[in-house]
Amino acid sequence: MSDIRITADEAKRLKNDTAFKQFVEDVRERQKDVFATSDAKDIEAREEAHAVIRALNLIEMNLDAAIAAETFLDLRKG
Repeated sequence: MSDIRITADEAKRLKNDTAFKQFVEDVRERQKDVFATSDAKDIEAREEAHAVIRALNLIEMNLDAAIAAETFLDLRKG
């Protein structure tokens, strides 16, 4: 099995894992709460929350990219 397929399989497993999805959603919601409840002066906390949310988005984008790479490979072999 190629590296692309192995990576895609692992990405699919993570995207379908309910515990992983719940963990990511819990972290994302906690960071949104930081935005909603922080004082106007608490710029550092909001910046950190923003960085965490961006990191979660990048993780999800990388999982999607791994799955798309396998799809592209399959289309090329057609």
